[in-house]
Amino acid sequence: YQRRVHGGTGISTNPINLPASTQLPVAVYRASNPIHVPVSLISIQRLQLTRKAMEAWMDDDEAEEIVKGCYVRVLVDKANSGKVYRLSEVVGISNDAEYKLGEYGKTTKHMTLQYGDQISTCKIDHISNSAITAAEFEAWTVMMDHCGVPILTNEDVVYKLRKVKTYILLCEQDGDGKK
Repeated sequence: YQRRVHGGTGISTNPINLPASTQLPVAVYRASNPIHVPVSLISIQRLQLTRKAMEAWMDDDEAEEIVKGCYVRVLVDKANSGKVYRLSEVVGISNDAEYKLGEYGKTTKHMTLQYGDQISTCKIDHISNSAITAAEFEAWTVMMDHCGVPILTNEDVVYKLRKVKTYILLCEQDGDGKK
């Protein structure tokens, strides 16, 4: 069993901030197979999409396919002790109520995210620009295991990053530096 989800940006161990030659992943999930090494925090961080990157891609007609399969750090609660974030996979983009998104301005675009077997929609302004933490990564792996959802492997990350690099190179050849 394999599930392929296109999207993302990444290539370095830093969250995706979309400088000129960035990245775009395609997530590939494999059923449990002992020869595949489960993904590491550093690998997930390579596939992290930031709010800043998303703002840069808001007008990209192919943005949904680019971001599918990327990972975000999403604000889920503002507790008394501070903000609570969760690591989630981007599974789509949808349109809903209009809101203001930072420097970009008004938008109706929302991200559809998966956490374990839960799917939810959130405003892009709830996506963090900060790196995914070890605690958030651990909570995500526990939830994925609890729900029986296969976790991508480090091999999948390499595959995804190759797809991203190819997409970016094609965009640069077309002279469109935005993608």
